[in-house]
Amino acid sequence: MAAVPAAGAPAYDGDTLLRFLSQLGHVLIASGEAVAVIEDAIRRIARAHGVAHVSVVALPTVLFVKLEDAAGSHLDLTSEEGVTLRFDQIESAFALAGDAAQLLVTPEQGLARLAAILARKPRFGVTASVVGHMLMTVGIALCLKPTWEGLGAAAFYGVVVGVLKVFARNRGILETLLPTISAFVVALLALSAVRYGIPASPLRALIASLVTFLPGGILAVAAMDLAYADMVSGAARFVTGLVQLLFLVLGMTMAASIVGLPAERLLVDPEVRLAPWAVWPGIICFGIGTLLHYSTAPKTFPWMLAALAIATGAQLAGNAAFGGYMSGFVGALVVTPVAYLMQYRLGGPPAMVTFTPALWLLVPSSLGLVGLAELASDDHLAGLENFTATLFTIVSTALGSLLGSGIYNAFFDPIFRGAGEMAASMRRRWFR
Repeated sequence: MAAVPAAGAPAYDGDTLLRFLSQLGHVLIASGEAVAVIEDAIRRIARAHGVAHVSVVALPTVLFVKLEDAAGSHLDLTSEEGVTLRFDQIESAFALAGDAAQLLVTPEQGLARLAAILARKPRFGVTASVVGHMLMTVGIALCLKPTWEGLGAAAFYGVVVGVLKVFARNRGILETLLPTISAFVVALLALSAVRYGIPASPLRALIASLVTFLPGGILAVAAMDLAYADMVSGAARFVTGLVQLLFLVLGMTMAASIVGLPAERLLVDPEVRLAPWAVWPGIICFGIGTLLHYSTAPKTFPWMLAALAIATGAQLAGNAAFGGYMSGFVGALVVTPVAYLMQYRLGGPPAMVTFTPALWLLVPSSLGLVGLAELASDDHLAGLENFTATLFTIVSTALGSLLGSGIYNAFFDPIFRGAGEMAASMRRRWFR
């Protein structure tokens, strides 16, 4: 098959182009970005390389690409084993997609670059990765304002979970069960500390160490998929997020049943805690930890730090105006268009690199996550009520992201499929 060139576009071997589009699309899916954005990126590349008719269907684990020319239709299906990407690999994959859309690389060169991206070793070593996770945990703990003892406990739990994540990496079922295993180990340590009278703000330290397992980002992208008519992808991601949340609850419940402490011992929360200003050094600490743990490019750090600061500022404003359970909604509403603006208009990193850490920071600070720990306690009625509040907090954050993406589409670029009509409607409503 030979691609039919558009005016001024070079012709490439169609089979190679099809294979490149399929493999690149599969990697972009692994970034966690909304499928509408990925489908649009693949279409842009195909059309730039001279294909007049291209159809793309992206699902969380499967990608279909069909190219049509004078010789007929050619279809490729990619359903390879799931790929787990670090932030530096996500950045490189989106950079490759941008170069391919501008004809800066041929499909053959693109395939070679893609293989190099997937084979790339982490920018920082194992020790730096564990230290990075510890700093992320300490950063979240500072935002939750525990006691000084609780801060030390959070650092210890962060190291424990960091070691577990490094050990489970690329180990199949062990990596799948990692949220449950981590929640069990950390909850067991926290509850044992309470049993032996160690003052360590167990609730806040426990929450901080498990923050990267929270499905806030998955559910936010799921809401975008559902809103833009990608029902299968949206539903699959939504269920995946809920199951991951239940995995965390299961791990904590198992630990609570073994230790056997009453609810009031688990939920002890000292009155004297760190000052409110601790949230700002917490953001810096969390950003540095993310840089190390996810092997992010150093040039991305200022963008990430700006997104974290904007999300936190919006959350604090939302908390003052509407209360804690709506603060995540306001934070996501503001940071989502900012993340896409950074990527598409300001030359910054992919939105998922700045957007995902911001959601990790928003959810535990929105109060609802307390329900996870309470559900693991003996007071199941209170736990069920607060777990519902947890779910409400995460879903409201996802809805905030959805509205934020709509704001970006309305005022900047319609990056989501089918968003053009919504953007035009918003413009007519607001500027008539």
